Amino acid sequence: MPGFEIGVVYKKGSKYFIAVDAKTLVTCGKGRAAEVRPSTRYDMVRKISVDDLCGHWGITLDQFDVLMCSYIAPSQETAKPRPRGSRRPREADEELWKRHRTGRIAKPRL
Repeated sequence: MPGFEIGVVYKKGSKYFIAVDAKTLVTCGKGRAAEVRPSTRYDMVRKISVDDLCGHWGITLDQFDVLMCSYIAPSQETAKPRPRGSRRPREADEELWKRHRTGRIAKPRL
């Protein structure tokens, strides 16, 4: 089974696909997404813009964003960004570090 690079466009015949994970390609027809898990090799198309891909699919850029949002964008629950350039550790990391630093080693009495 071939592996695909996420975000790269692939072509089979006259249809264009975009890789959303290592084994899944997505195409759009009549404004609806269709997932494909091919077992054969597809041709990689590196020099195609998103605008050209939308033209082949017959959708607008806004429709493309909505379509890809469910495949590529992370959920808000898992995304916990830090402020840009921040070196301050998260609270959980800081608590773990405090426990590590203040931990005592019990020595057996002789």
